[in-house]
Amino acid sequence: MIKGFSDDQLQARIDKTKEFVQQKKLEGYFVFNPYNVFYFGFYYYPGKRPVVIYIHSNGKVYGFTPKMEYHEALKVKVFDEVYAYDDDFSSQRDLYDFMREHIQLSSSHKKVVGVDTIDINGYLRLKEIFDDVYIIDQVMNQRQIKSPEEVEMLRKSAYYSDFIVEKGKEILAPGVTELGLLNRSITKTVDKMIEDMGDVIYVPGGPAGALVPSGVRTAIPHALPSGRVVEAGDTMILSCGTNVWGYRTECERTFFVGKPEARKVEAFKVMREAQELGIKLMKPGAVCEEIEKEVIRFISEAGYGQYIKHRTGHGKGLEEHEPPYIAAGDKTVLKPGMVFSSEPGIYIEGLSGFRHSDTVVITEDGCEVLTKYPKDIESMTILI
Repeated sequence: MIKGFSDDQLQARIDKTKEFVQQKKLEGYFVFNPYNVFYFGFYYYPGKRPVVIYIHSNGKVYGFTPKMEYHEALKVKVFDEVYAYDDDFSSQRDLYDFMREHIQLSSSHKKVVGVDTIDINGYLRLKEIFDDVYIIDQVMNQRQIKSPEEVEMLRKSAYYSDFIVEKGKEILAPGVTELGLLNRSITKTVDKMIEDMGDVIYVPGGPAGALVPSGVRTAIPHALPSGRVVEAGDTMILSCGTNVWGYRTECERTFFVGKPEARKVEAFKVMREAQELGIKLMKPGAVCEEIEKEVIRFISEAGYGQYIKHRTGHGKGLEEHEPPYIAAGDKTVLKPGMVFSSEPGIYIEGLSGFRHSDTVVITEDGCEVLTKYPKDIESMTILI
């Protein structure tokens, strides 16, 4: 069960989806995405046995779970009825047959059902039950605007994202391995979270995690941690994040092991100014793709356009990367309560990568940066 939110707050979320079902005159709405299931208050370990929520047009909410999740599902307040299915469908009866047996179809002539996300097999199976299937992730649309309570959860997460960066900096030195630094900084952070909060849950991704590329590997934006030994003169990007009851923030900083050479200082300066520009442009009424254009223009005019490998930012919340995106083609207009990363990067093969990232919430008159870790080059330099 999710903590930090009252039953009334969780009910308000499901009520909003019920309103959508009525507005679109749907027979009902299926929720398959595990993170959307989390949003309604039920955390489970996603795998080959899905938990499915069905919101009927009559207002009733069904939870369909594997037997192993049944008793936990009974604790979810938004569920009116919970049904547990077997792993064994050797009789040719599958999950869709099972759900059909328990969903009371209306007398509507044309039965159109909504679904947040589904594979082709699932789509075809639903088409056998309903006249048409309307694919739209309404729950994700709701999730884009965070409530004050969600923002507070993210603010708490941001504190620990800053904390894990600090622990990583304390460990960073010549001779340490990437994996060694990663494991030690995660352990220190999780211990701190348990000490402060008592109850910490492992949701997908874990309560704390990081990518910790060093040396020329920093030019790979998502380089997986390795046994590489850090050397004097290296760059290391501590790409860190924590997860408080499912709500994720990130804090990423580019560190130098010893005084950096002039080429690195120059690229770092451009990256840092671009990242600050991205934050400055995040405010109500701004358009995602326009922010991207301005940041790309700045980096390109500084002579580093050819070293850009990814978008400026992405939404944050229950997922590590979620809509909207600060990227070309995303015409989303920013609204208060949306939460983003700002993380333009510069990646020079054979030299180094450079990226800072902060988690930013859109406010009524601008934005607030939730992560507070220093970003200046003096704070980023490990003296050896």
